[in-house]
Amino acid sequence: MFIYKKLIRPLRCLPVVLLTLAAVVSSGPTEVLAAPASPVHVTFGTVSAKKGDHMRIPVSMSKPPAGIGSYGIQVDFDPTKFEVVSITPSYGSTDATTCHEADQGCFASNIDQTNGWIRAIWADASGGDKPLTEAQELFVIEAIPKQTGENTFSVQVTDPENLNFTDKDMHALPVDVSAGKITASNRPSATPVVATGSVNIVVNGQKQENSATMTKTKVNDRTVVSLNVDEAKVTQQLNNKQLKTLLLPVTEDSDEVVGELNGKLVKTMEGQEATLEIRTNRASYTLPAAQINIDKISSTFGKETSLQDIKINVSIAETTEDKKKQAESAAADGGMSISVPPVDFTVKAQYGDHTVDVDRFNSYVERSIALPDGVDPSKMTTGVVVDDNGSLTHIPTKITQVDGKYYATINSLTNSTYTVVWHPKTFVDTKNYWAGKEINDLASRLVVQGVTGDSFAPERAITRAEFTAIVLRSLGLHEGKDNTVFSFNDVKDNDWYRHDVQTAASYGLIGGYADGSFQPNASITRAEAMVILSRASALAKLDTASSGEVDQLLRTFEDNASVGDWARSAVASAIKQGITQGTGGKLEPAQPITRAQTAVMVRRMLVKAALINE
Repeated sequence: MFIYKKLIRPLRCLPVVLLTLAAVVSSGPTEVLAAPASPVHVTFGTVSAKKGDHMRIPVSMSKPPAGIGSYGIQVDFDPTKFEVVSITPSYGSTDATTCHEADQGCFASNIDQTNGWIRAIWADASGGDKPLTEAQELFVIEAIPKQTGENTFSVQVTDPENLNFTDKDMHALPVDVSAGKITASNRPSATPVVATGSVNIVVNGQKQENSATMTKTKVNDRTVVSLNVDEAKVTQQLNNKQLKTLLLPVTEDSDEVVGELNGKLVKTMEGQEATLEIRTNRASYTLPAAQINIDKISSTFGKETSLQDIKINVSIAETTEDKKKQAESAAADGGMSISVPPVDFTVKAQYGDHTVDVDRFNSYVERSIALPDGVDPSKMTTGVVVDDNGSLTHIPTKITQVDGKYYATINSLTNSTYTVVWHPKTFVDTKNYWAGKEINDLASRLVVQGVTGDSFAPERAITRAEFTAIVLRSLGLHEGKDNTVFSFNDVKDNDWYRHDVQTAASYGLIGGYADGSFQPNASITRAEAMVILSRASALAKLDTASSGEVDQLLRTFEDNASVGDWARSAVASAIKQGITQGTGGKLEPAQPITRAQTAVMVRRMLVKAALINE
C-alpha cells in the first residue's frame, strides 16, 4: 500500500505528475501475485481519414480479469507520418487539484512530437476503493496524418516501462494490445466498383421493376451495396393505392447494404403508416417510417430545407474487426460464446455536408439476424447489444424459423451493434424449484443475477432498485430516453443503481415519493411492482385494462379492496395480461415481492409481448 500512496500523492501536483507516475508504474509492485487466467485486452481503434484531416483514435480496454488500480501506456509513433494534437481521457480527471477526490480517479498525459511518443497514466486515487472493473474506453488520441498509406501506433508490450497495468493492490497484471490500423488517403476512400443500374423492389407485396438504382462500391476494403429508391416511380406506380410496405431485397454479397430514400418518400410513408424493410443474406431490418421522424430531422437542418433534398440512409453492415474482438473478449469474460458475427444497424439523415444519426425510437423496432446453416437453435440464448466499450447487454430476442432457416429476431428502442450468444445458466437453489425455469432462463439472458455464482436466493425480498434494474434489463433499456436529469434526494452519484433509476424515470417507468425520495433499498411491494410492470407493458404495446374492466378483473380476488386507488388500474392490467395470477385467491398487494416472483412476472410480460420465446 506504500507504493500505491506514493503513486497517488503526486497527482495533486500536475507539473510533476508524469515523471513521478511513470517512475512508479515502471518500477512494478513490491509483491507480484500469480497472473490471472486471461490478460487485460487493450485495443486501438481502426480509423481512416484524408491526409491533413483530424482523426480520433479511441483506446479501449475489455472487461478486466481483476479491478484495475492503475495503468501506464507509452504509445510510439512516427513523427514524420503523424502530428499528435491531443490526448483526451474518456475515464479519469485531469484536474491535479481535485482528481484525488474524483470517482474516476486521476489521469495525466504527455506528448513528445519530436521523438514520437505519447504517455498516458491513470490511477485510482481512492487508495484502491474505486478500481476500474468494467470494459471502458480509456482515452482518445487526436492526430493528423502527414502521409498517405496504412500505419499503426505501437506499444512495446514486453517493456514494463512502456506498458503496465496493476490491480487495486498494485500487483502487476498481464496485458495484450491490438494495435489497430490507421489509413490516410489523398482522396475519398469510396471508389465505385460496379454500377448495376436499375433494380426491382417490392411495394405492398408486388414487384416494382426498375424502381431503384443499385451501386456497388469499395470503401476501405469493404464492399458496400447501395440501393437508391426512385420516389417518383414508387409514387406513380401506386395508382392512388395506400403505401403499406416497401421492401428492398439485396442478394449481392457485401459487407454493408444501404437503402437510400429521400425525405419526401419517407414523409409519404409516415402519413400512410407504412414500413420500410431491408433484407439481405445476413439480416433484415424492419423500420416503421414514423420512427424516422422526418419532420424533426428537417427542423434540425433548417426550416427552409426541402424534404426531397434530405437523404435517409438505412444500413445493415458487418461490424469492424475491432468491435468483433471486443465482443468476443467480453463474451469470453462473461462465460458466453458468440454464435454469429456482430451486425451494425444504423439510420442516418444527410443534407449537404450535415449528417444526423437516428438512433432512438418511440417503440420497438425489429431486426432479424440469420443464424448459420446447421446451427442448433436450442443453443441460441439471446441477442445482445455490443456497447461502445465492448460490453454485452441483453436485448429481447426470439428464435424464429422461416422457410427452414433460423433467425434471431431482436427488438430494440435504439440502433447499435447486435449479435447472438449462447449462455446457459443454472443455480443450485433453483433446481426442482417452482420458478426454476423462469429464473434460469432470465439468468441465461443476462436479465437476473445470482447472489453468488451458483446461488439465486429465490425467496429473498427484492429492493426497489433491484426490481427497477431487472425490468430495464428485460426490456433492453440501457440508455435514457432523453437527456433529462431526474433527481431523488436518496439517490447519489456513486450509487450502483443511479443510472438505472435515471433511465427508468426517463421512460416513465418509476416515480418517487412525495418527500422527493425513491427509497431504492426498501423492499418493493407487489402493488408497486405491478405498477412498474404495467408501465413497462405499455411500452411493449400490451393492452392495458380499460376503466370499465378494472373492477371486474379485481373482483375475482378476495382481498381486492386492499388494492389502493393509485394501483388498481395497474394491478387489473397485470391480471388481464396474465402477468400476475395471485396467491391462493389473493393479490396481497402490500406484501414484499420475492426474487423468484419477480423473475416469473417479468418473463410472463416478455412472453405476452412476443418479445421472447415461451
